[in-house]
Amino acid sequence: MFKSIKIKNLRAITELEINNLGQVNLFVGNNNCGKTTILEALFFIIGNNNPNLPVNANAFRGLNFLSNEYWDSFFHNMEADSNIRISVILHKMQEEQKLVIRPVIKKQTTAKPVSSDIVSIGIQNGDAKPAFTPNGLELIYTSSQDPTAKSISSIVLKGNELITEGTKESFVRGVFVGPATKFDWKTRFASIQRKKRVGELISSLKEIESDISDIRINEVGILEADVGLCKLIPVNLMGGGIANSLSILLGMLDSEDGIVLIDEIENGLHHSIQQKIWKAVFKWAQNLNVQVFATTHSNECIRAFSNSVDTTLFGSEAKLFRIERKDEKFRAVEYSKELLKESVESNWEVR
Repeated sequence: MFKSIKIKNLRAITELEINNLGQVNLFVGNNNCGKTTILEALFFIIGNNNPNLPVNANAFRGLNFLSNEYWDSFFHNMEADSNIRISVILHKMQEEQKLVIRPVIKKQTTAKPVSSDIVSIGIQNGDAKPAFTPNGLELIYTSSQDPTAKSISSIVLKGNELITEGTKESFVRGVFVGPATKFDWKTRFASIQRKKRVGELISSLKEIESDISDIRINEVGILEADVGLCKLIPVNLMGGGIANSLSILLGMLDSEDGIVLIDEIENGLHHSIQQKIWKAVFKWAQNLNVQVFATTHSNECIRAFSNSVDTTLFGSEAKLFRIERKDEKFRAVEYSKELLKESVESNWEVR
């Protein structure tokens, strides 16, 4: 599990350090303060140097088509003149893991190249604009356990085809849950079905929709629920609250000893069930050894989070961080359990 994270030059974030991370972490703050970007940074470092993850991250934001115009969208101010740097410290081993993401560039020339026209360069900080158009990304992963060993991968768009090299499987299970992945259930449900955890899923869903007695996957991969009607009903038709709850619960159950990233955790959830979701998240984080990172814009969600912390034995491992941005400077402010409770009860602005 992660104890701290540093992010530099990723999306809107110039530089941000978050220390004292817990097992369940909630990020709040104004729009464009970098909450989702923090989740993306964690997503990238979990995957070590899997070059497909940046493309997946853009798809989570709705950019699910390919174009060389979007490689520089990962870099601060969309200027690929400084490398992206992400580093984390792990709790138990005090191991530091680092990931550098830099542009793969294609020279803008009409001359026939003598050799390959695809090169990777390390661009230094400075005012000068790069003389190249990014054609892809290179990811360089290192660990303090063996600082001399570098794991390098790359992803390049050639025509309409993505070419990857050096793809590496991560040893840590990581799941990203957000509005764009709301109906991405098939693989995760099959996984928890193999682990014989469908009963746990249904038990938690009954807290939200008491009529649910069973969930099955049909012949075309659609999840269907038994709610007492004459036949099963597709879960997609049961409303956004059930869909979002199912995505969160499936992510938790399918991530034992791993990481779950939840963007806009309150999305589609009525305030009356948000506390039930948090209780389920806390319960499974403990039982399955899962570290959770979530974002929200909602005061109701923050209140539900605070109330759930109070009713569990998990308070010391549940952390809320307010991400603050002033011009190009970022900082994370940690709220203790006591300060959060006082803030909520006094109706202070935490978001």
